[in-house]
Amino acid sequence: MKILQIYFVNWIALGYVTAQIDTHFNFTYNMASYCKEHLCQHGYSYEVFYQVNAEDRKMVKSDPSIAYEMHIAILAASNGHILLSTVPNPDTSDPVYEIVVGGGGNRFTELRANLKRNAKASAKTLQILSPIEFRAFYIKITEDGLIEFGVEGEVLPIISYQDMNPITVRYFSFAAWSGVEAKFLYDCPIPTTNGTVATPDSQAVEPKLSNSEELKRTLLLGKDPGMPPGPDITVNLGVRVTSVMYDAFTSKLTTGISVLRKWTDNSLAWNPNRFNEIDRLSFRQGQIWSPALSVFNSDSINMLDDRNPELISMDNSGTAILHMRTTTDTWCFDYENTVTKWPRDKYECAIVIELWEVHEKVTLNLLNPSTSYEMEIMTGIDEDIKNAWEVTTKQNIVDAAAWKKTYSVKDNYTRQSDRLVISVTLQRRAAVYNIVFYTPLLVLVTFVLLSFWSEPLSMKRVWFYAGCSVVICMGLCYIDVLVPCHTIPSILILYVAILFGVLLAMLIHMALMTSVAKGICKTAIVQSILTSYYFRSLFCLAPLKVCHIYESVNEGYDTDEVEPSRNSNLEEMESEKDEYNECKDLAEAMDKTMFVIYSLAFSFMLALHF
Repeated sequence: MKILQIYFVNWIALGYVTAQIDTHFNFTYNMASYCKEHLCQHGYSYEVFYQVNAEDRKMVKSDPSIAYEMHIAILAASNGHILLSTVPNPDTSDPVYEIVVGGGGNRFTELRANLKRNAKASAKTLQILSPIEFRAFYIKITEDGLIEFGVEGEVLPIISYQDMNPITVRYFSFAAWSGVEAKFLYDCPIPTTNGTVATPDSQAVEPKLSNSEELKRTLLLGKDPGMPPGPDITVNLGVRVTSVMYDAFTSKLTTGISVLRKWTDNSLAWNPNRFNEIDRLSFRQGQIWSPALSVFNSDSINMLDDRNPELISMDNSGTAILHMRTTTDTWCFDYENTVTKWPRDKYECAIVIELWEVHEKVTLNLLNPSTSYEMEIMTGIDEDIKNAWEVTTKQNIVDAAAWKKTYSVKDNYTRQSDRLVISVTLQRRAAVYNIVFYTPLLVLVTFVLLSFWSEPLSMKRVWFYAGCSVVICMGLCYIDVLVPCHTIPSILILYVAILFGVLLAMLIHMALMTSVAKGICKTAIVQSILTSYYFRSLFCLAPLKVCHIYESVNEGYDTDEVEPSRNSNLEEMESEKDEYNECKDLAEAMDKTMFVIYSLAFSFMLALHF
């Protein structure tokens, strides 16, 4: 019973806290106009620290017992981090007050005594933050060390903690979480007892800069990062194709490329002697101008997406180098040739790289891989991926005038920059396909040709032809998942031709086994053809033996004597005559004729395919 009472009390308390969050303070635009703004976009990192004005804080507080009071508003999906400390940039060992609002995916709020660790108080606060509206909160620290964090307008705090050794708050900062953008409003007004509105005034602490950071600040002061260095820029471009994958079903070429851009910005050059012998700097993309590229014949309209954004390296002469690895999807289809040699297919594709910004006039130059040390370094960094395609590439620069003549559209009169055309030749390494598709083809052709030398007019051959037809039809039914639907592979034509050849041979063989064929073979015309010497010699048929029988008169012999028996040669000729069959000779002649025709037809079609 006592346990049930404890659960009941906890349930009421949790419901009360949730009710507090749901009935949050209405933070108006007029209130926000008195605050200052801080934006967090770089994850869980306290970058900017603000110094607390001690005299100002003595005057701006709602109760005399409060040593430090802070009113803020947060706009974020989750993870609003607030840091209170005695020193700027504290480490994990320094005592601080870190408040995590909406941590764990906007599920809890926690107070920590050290940076990123040592939690002292925690509460379950579902959906305490909102990505579409500001939520107002307060922080109060009393003289005796009581720390309270709560929703603005509510009497009871969300979390509270009694610190027996409280720190003196001189600095504060804000942070978010990786992938979360948070906006903080700080130095918000505190309503005083006399009805006036007073706002604290905290100043950002100037961070200590290294020599390189000081040089960067000097170079970038007042410079627009989106403005090109001049009206006409020369960019040296080096491109390596690292991987190629072609999808014959969609006619789409997926190409992995490594791009090196090199240009000179004279406005960013400096004298190393004046800046502690610093001769090289690194800039993030977006800090200075860089040539943005796109693919003209891409399947989507956007810039080349850098898979791993790298820094821009610049020397003291203003020469900048930017390396990137990306993947492009372009269309590649031969509209003239519908019949292909798949799976031994070959494709001629092109990738056209142009400047993304229309107004920029950029002259492109190709970097020589054999003489450029940057290209040699890029070759060592980027690994080529081998697959089923043998790739040959060729690159050339097409200036704006030549491109207008080749591809005449209205957009050409707007774009004044050169284009890089990469010609890609693909030849499939079809070793596996050859085994899978050509082995059954050759086996079928061989057995069909050998069947013409088997015993004619036999049902075994009919069943063989029927079995071959069933096997070919089953293969053609399942091959559609591999064969591109918008083209006609010549190997498919070969299989269909063999199927028709097998069906034709089966029909001819069955026709010769009918009584109609036997009647035709008994006609005088067919008999004269079958007994012709030239016909039998042409088809290598066995020669016919003609037996002449003469009845002799038994002169000089006694009639009572027994008549001599016929010799064995006559019996042999009579037996051979009994075995003679006109239909078998005709079927044998047809088999040999079809063997020659089928051999020539299959050989000719294979020659055309290869």
